[in-house]
Amino acid sequence: MARDKLITIRIEGEKREAFNQLAKAQNTDTASLLYDFINQCLDGRIDISLVTGKGQRIDNRLDTNRLDKLEIATQRLDNRIDGIETTTQRLAKRLDDWIEAIDDRLTDCDQGLSEKIITLEHRINALSFQLDRQDRQEIDTMEMTTQEIDNPPPSPPAIETAIEDTLGTGSETEIVSLSPSAKRKGLTDSELARHLGIDKSNITRWKQKGEPTQKYRETWELRGRFWHEKD
Repeated sequence: MARDKLITIRIEGEKREAFNQLAKAQNTDTASLLYDFINQCLDGRIDISLVTGKGQRIDNRLDTNRLDKLEIATQRLDNRIDGIETTTQRLAKRLDDWIEAIDDRLTDCDQGLSEKIITLEHRINALSFQLDRQDRQEIDTMEMTTQEIDNPPPSPPAIETAIEDTLGTGSETEIVSLSPSAKRKGLTDSELARHLGIDKSNITRWKQKGEPTQKYRETWELRGRFWHEKD
């Protein structure tokens, strides 16, 4: 086995110190780091040409053909981008035209709808006026009818008394007697007419006036809806 030989190299102090720090960062010393470097160069694990600067680096070994292909691909990509931009501009222009057309149509529809609404409001107002006028006429008619019912034209007492006396003594009218309980509850127009033996129309006229004629005024009176015999 050959004896180990000592290799001595000369290096600047700053570089020697930096190399020592590099070796410490790898948990070794300068001698061991140099020894491992020599072994890797001898084993072919390190391309010595890259270290001496006489070999071609990876970026320098790219051939011209690959660069040309890359340039062609880049140019194609630029062309496609330009085409996409042109298409996008055309689509944006068409979209703007559509939006403007739709806006014009909406404006026309809004104007037409406003006119129809105004016409409809006029018709509603006219119909409301007609209904109000009709309601007033109906109310006036009802009020006049109510006044006629509440204030009927007075009948001559002599004639009314004569009619009632005649009906009261006629042979065709039957006088019906009532029980005391029925008298306490009050008599309807029909019951009073049968009891007195007179026509019901006379009782109706009494109710309109609020009291019977002079002949029966001392014995009968109207309380609410029913006739009661005075005590």
